[in-house]
Amino acid sequence: MRLAVIGAGVVGVTTAYELTEDGHEVTVFERHNTAAEGASFANGGLIAPEWIAAQAAATWRSDQATGFRALWRSVRAGKAPRHANPAPGLLHLARYSSERLIALTEQHQLTLDSHQGLLVLWRSEREAVLARSMQAEIREMGGECALLEAAQARDLESALNAETALHSALLLPDAWSANCRQFTLQMRAMAQQRGCQFEFDTAVQGLEIGNGVQVLSTGPAHNAHRFDGVVVCAGTASAELLRPLGLRVPLHALRGHSLSAAVREPLDAPLSVVHDHRLQVTMARMGQRVRVSSTGHHDHATAKSPKEIKKLYAVLNDWFPGAIRLGGAANVQEWSSTVSITPDGLPLLGHAGLPGVWLNLGHGMHGWAMACGSARTIADQVAGLSPAVDLASYNPGRFDR
Repeated sequence: MRLAVIGAGVVGVTTAYELTEDGHEVTVFERHNTAAEGASFANGGLIAPEWIAAQAAATWRSDQATGFRALWRSVRAGKAPRHANPAPGLLHLARYSSERLIALTEQHQLTLDSHQGLLVLWRSEREAVLARSMQAEIREMGGECALLEAAQARDLESALNAETALHSALLLPDAWSANCRQFTLQMRAMAQQRGCQFEFDTAVQGLEIGNGVQVLSTGPAHNAHRFDGVVVCAGTASAELLRPLGLRVPLHALRGHSLSAAVREPLDAPLSVVHDHRLQVTMARMGQRVRVSSTGHHDHATAKSPKEIKKLYAVLNDWFPGAIRLGGAANVQEWSSTVSITPDGLPLLGHAGLPGVWLNLGHGMHGWAMACGSARTIADQVAGLSPAVDLASYNPGRFDR
């Protein structure tokens, strides 16, 4: 089939690759001048299915407790809670995606800045109660997780600041991090070698259904392009694009921040991935650089927040003082972007209920962790095959019920 993919972040590029690999004629439309310029540019890079699921479960339980009265009224009325625990769905898709990412990396002998292991830091004894709960949950999921005393954690990450209070740490040895943008650009090259076309600096203004799908765009390729089908991977812009088609896509924007800087002295920098649970900041090695990132916040701002960037510097200095080069000719990259998330925290994945329209979006802060699995799942569905992932949890029409 002749197919269009809208969006050239990691989700769009991997989708285009899988479809092209299956023999389809694919064109990717991207408003930026190259791939991975938005949310895929400088994210935290963490690949940790069990941790993602455990975090989601903890947040869901907290939300349920906060809204207990409303929840109890629903139960008494014989109604189920509006949104179920997203952890199982996130875990299944993230695990499948991790397997697919590893397979693609090995198949094409890709070069990635990657590091093994995740160390979650807990600053106080009070916080450690949650640490023990999450350890049990991760183990129940089948993941490997050890609860370490402060001294054991410092043995693993010897550069941790001795003056910063540390009660304990969770070690997830199977978690890892990798450079999302580096991977995306290499997969773009793989897709192009197989005949995939990329139309950059081209904004899609609308879609029309009937005798295929017509993509209306502006830019160098300003024209109306007709395809047999389209896969929408346009993140936060997707809702407005799909609304004229009668598709209700309830997406909320999260704004994430990061900073990346060259390592000043390797002995003073993290060896792998370190996460401050209280402040929700992750510090990761990216080759010869350190990337510090924060969990996304609901924010309608269109530019990065100086307050959030300042927080990233402060947390890094708290745990790893002197780890990065600052001042003078130092190249410190401060980055911010928005991602889209659904009300229940699970992506919209699969056929949209309209002829020739598929959705692959709404992954929240975990687009990198789920991209490869989501892409293969879409390709299988387009081919009429049964995907390895049960699509019921990600059905794009579930919010219309």
